[in-house]
Amino acid sequence: MCYNRKQERVRAVRKRGRMAPEEKTKQLLVYISKGLESASVTMLMKLAYLIDLVAVGRTGEQVSGFRYRRYKYGPFDSRIYGYLTKLVGEGILLEESEFCPPAEEYIKYRVNDSSSKHKFDKLSGQEIKIADEVLKSMVGYGAKALSDITYKTKPMMALGAKQGGSENLNALLDLKAK
Repeated sequence: MCYNRKQERVRAVRKRGRMAPEEKTKQLLVYISKGLESASVTMLMKLAYLIDLVAVGRTGEQVSGFRYRRYKYGPFDSRIYGYLTKLVGEGILLEESEFCPPAEEYIKYRVNDSSSKHKFDKLSGQEIKIADEVLKSMVGYGAKALSDITYKTKPMMALGAKQGGSENLNALLDLKAK
């Protein structure tokens, strides 16, 4: 079997345990969603980031496979759209349009309760415990409040990121930043 250099690097990183497989990242998104009535992409991304940040602090490893970049609304990885599209296509998440003033449409996601496909077998007990702690501490926070919180984290502060600013825009975040 032949592999190109990129495939070899990805396999080596996965072997060292640094990159969560796609299925595990999808399970984390569903796990986050199951505790919420519905969630926007911003909410899901910020909650995943906070869970990963706590996990890195405690275990040295992320739960998800996201590679967070400093975006204008806080930590972001555009691959979330692909994961959400797959989860909707698999019938695990439902996608709903909502409108907010001034008549702007945005998409919210929620777990499809009639689906029996959501499993969490790729998430360890410790990872679920960390997710539960973060989710419990963030109950009632919306997308704006979660974005505000992420700007106060060490990885964002290490970049000198300010809300509304463009400092180190698109820079990769170091979740081990002190």
